[in-house]
Amino acid sequence: MIDIEQKDYVRYSFESINRNKRIWLAEPYDAIKWVYVSKVDFDKLWPESPLEMSDKNYYIKAKFELKKMLFGDYSLAKVIAFEKVIGKPCIEK
Repeated sequence: MIDIEQKDYVRYSFESINRNKRIWLAEPYDAIKWVYVSKVDFDKLWPESPLEMSDKNYYIKAKFELKKMLFGDYSLAKVIAFEKVIGKPCIEK
């Protein structure tokens, strides 16, 4: 499935081939609405499904490190810190 509405379908296709995942930010920063992370970092942020996390009343808060690339896009984000936070997560589709 290709999501052409987000206007990054070329990058999304490339990242998907490399098994990287797109993460939507709960609090967009400047013009950044989402970042791409490796499968390993993605698994740190979602140790179980979002619905199970909601049932257990917790979510994961994370800090990312990324660099601005030549043509205005951003590099693959690296999770530098994350913590489990007690409270209801915001789940959107």
